[in-house]
Amino acid sequence: MNDWSRRNVLRAAGLGGLGLSGLLAACGGGDTAAAKSTSTSTAAPATLKVALGWIKNVEFGGYWIADDKGYYADENLTVQFVAGGPNAPDPTVSVSAGSADIGVHPSMQTLVESIPKGNDFVMIGTQFQTSPGGLLSLASDPVTSAKDLVGAKILGQQGVQPLLDAIFTVAGLAKNYTFVPVGYDPGPLLEKQGKAYTCFVTNQPITLEEKKGMKEGKDYTVVTYADLGLPQYSDIVFSKRSFLDSKADVLERFMRATIRGWQDNAKAPATAADLAVQKYGADLGLDLKQQTRENELQIPLTQSDLTKAKGLFRIDESLLAGDMFKALRAAGVKKLPDAAKIVDHSVLDAVYGGKAVI
Repeated sequence: MNDWSRRNVLRAAGLGGLGLSGLLAACGGGDTAAAKSTSTSTAAPATLKVALGWIKNVEFGGYWIADDKGYYADENLTVQFVAGGPNAPDPTVSVSAGSADIGVHPSMQTLVESIPKGNDFVMIGTQFQTSPGGLLSLASDPVTSAKDLVGAKILGQQGVQPLLDAIFTVAGLAKNYTFVPVGYDPGPLLEKQGKAYTCFVTNQPITLEEKKGMKEGKDYTVVTYADLGLPQYSDIVFSKRSFLDSKADVLERFMRATIRGWQDNAKAPATAADLAVQKYGADLGLDLKQQTRENELQIPLTQSDLTKAKGLFRIDESLLAGDMFKALRAAGVKKLPDAAKIVDHSVLDAVYGGKAVI
């Protein structure tokens, strides 16, 4: 069964050659003084452990800004971020075991599949309204819809075939394509070994830009899996239901500070990139230019009509239960939880107070 997370795909390959992927952003933000006026600094001190689903790169830039600017301190919180990655425990394991209070999971599939297996998790919000997975193609022979894949050679990493099958299933098309296993460099696409290449839309396109001088639209085309009928959330903030029940005020304070960081990130992508390179991911050898561009590309993925109306991190419960779960079933997921029972809106409702920005 396909897992839409990078975890299983990258475990065999490690980090080499990936350029390190990521995403993020926002729908505006109030000024710092106004945001600080909402602080609950008189609340009791609390310490939180947050299990990330990936390494400490710019993907989590809003968290870095919130920490660096003292937004968590404003809320009387001490937050420890635990890096994820190919050799780290899955956030569901960390939260279930109690070694983390909150998880940030890149794979909606992994998270929702873990719930019927005995984990009473609740989804508080989601960084990404659109998952960064997608397909890269050359502008001379572009892929813009599922129909463009009929009869095509698709270049990709082993393990993505169920996801490709799901694209055809959701579109009502016969599974007529040839899968060609390749690595994590889009070179085979440039050599025209296939029509499309599975990618992260915040990663491999940067390789084409920086190393080949190529431009989107003119030289290459990129589409997300959502564009192809498979919408998914990504980097979902979740906790045990018992933690929500007993620490709702702490979750509210955490999300308020976090959202302030992401609102700031939307205004100045270079800030979080610098923090990732120089401070939070200083031991990873990250490239500032790449991280800045990655942040620029990930900002639109955090936005939707819902976030513009109600604020960042919002979850559309009907979309989750509808097209998102339909996509998971098409990818082979057999047992899914009741969407209405695994999503909590109360924390973000309290954070925003009827507004779309803090």
